Amino acid sequence: MSYLMGVDLGTSGVKAMIIDYEGNAETVSHVEYGIDIPFEGYAEQRPEAWWKAAVSAIKSVLEKSGVQARDIKGVGLSGQMHGAVLINKNLDPVRPAIIWCDRRSKAQVDEINDKIGRERLGRLALNPVATGFQTASMLWIKEREPSSFSAAYKVILPKDYIRLKLTGTLGTDITDASGTLAFDTASLKWSDEIIGTLGLDMEKYPPCNAPQDPAGEVTREAASETGLMKGTPVVYGGGDQPMQAVGNGIISPGVVSSTIGTGGQIFTPVDKPLYDKELRTHTFCSALPGVWSIMGASLSAGLSLRWLRDNILSGLDFKGMDAGAEKLSPGSGGLLFLPYLIGERTPHMDPYAKGVFFGLTLETTRFHMARAVMEGAVYALRDSLGIFSSLGVQIKNVIASGGGAKSRLWVKMQADILGREVRTSKAAEQACMGAAITAGVGLSVYPSFESACGRLIKYDDEIIYPDEENMKIYDHYYNVYKSLYVKNKDLFRTV
Repeated sequence: MSYLMGVDLGTSGVKAMIIDYEGNAETVSHVEYGIDIPFEGYAEQRPEAWWKAAVSAIKSVLEKSGVQARDIKGVGLSGQMHGAVLINKNLDPVRPAIIWCDRRSKAQVDEINDKIGRERLGRLALNPVATGFQTASMLWIKEREPSSFSAAYKVILPKDYIRLKLTGTLGTDITDASGTLAFDTASLKWSDEIIGTLGLDMEKYPPCNAPQDPAGEVTREAASETGLMKGTPVVYGGGDQPMQAVGNGIISPGVVSSTIGTGGQIFTPVDKPLYDKELRTHTFCSALPGVWSIMGASLSAGLSLRWLRDNILSGLDFKGMDAGAEKLSPGSGGLLFLPYLIGERTPHMDPYAKGVFFGLTLETTRFHMARAVMEGAVYALRDSLGIFSSLGVQIKNVIASGGGAKSRLWVKMQADILGREVRTSKAAEQACMGAAITAGVGLSVYPSFESACGRLIKYDDEIIYPDEENMKIYDHYYNVYKSLYVKNKDLFRTV
């Protein structure tokens, strides 16, 4: 029997999954790691730690599944977007990777906006600039660590390092490149204009390919470490959001992905390079030819609930929080939470924004706090959905994914707060599934993404419908939620 493997390099760990050609998952392995925070506002990870975790996850999934390495016919990759991974001519990392949630580059964000201008940046990149995006991080490195900048032969994205270790091939793909702010997203190529205007070096940017393009084969050394067969084909893969969209079967306009993981994302395909001229959302290349995607991003969705668990509600796990919160009424007794623990992107693009609990009383319990955090994460997603509607994007239904989709309460909140029918995919790990499908398309196991998704992606039978009474309650509190940021925006910069 023949199989495909998907490997997803996340913010908190690496996941590896094996599927057969009908999309049945044999098993999934997950190996965790942390984020290094050497100074306040910094967020780094060592590429060597990614590779160590990937080796462990691949070996584990092969062992647990009982699938023979010779039966793995292709490997696809997915990964956290935006990060800066500097590689020298020996193909080794120059320094720890600066990842997407890093906030050190506030001055560089201002520099980019000043030098290029928001209107011109939107026209070229179809995206706003934000801290943690590769281009802002590269400017910071050039200014603060010139020796690291000079030593860099190429700059790649996080999942590209795993592919480099597997195959020895340097490169990236159009979905990940479009999240760097150095890419002409409409024309599918690196932007000479942006890179030149900012004084960066075009020679540092690697070849850019389609996600399904063959990237190389597993080397002898990588085979020895991972247990994969030498010569196993590897495709370029893509950013985690485009890959989870494929893994959810979200490949045509009208269907929206609502993801609650470490961050939160609202994501939908569009058939032209549409973008928000106020630069509150992101437009990326899709895995499918001739398709783009619009995404709204919240930085602290599941991260906020983890923070609450680890720092405030010690001794209570996610299941306990979920069970207690489910017993409470919508609105959390008037308690609201702004999930801006590391600043916020959509719609504010504000690295100074802070988290807020509003409405605490003597009646507030830990479960009110848990429910308010969960509701706050979905209010942030609703901000993005409203922008989509203002751009004329048609929204037929919503597919919930990420860790939040494992909580029925959180899925129900999405239906009630977003005011849409919500379904979930049967795939356990959608980004891994999307990466595996991409490998299958690249190796002609499937003739197209449309064919593959039609054949492999299955949804749970239950559709979660919005409750009209709950919607009215949430509409009221959502308006309060929005006003909290407006009234506190200037104060955030003072603390």
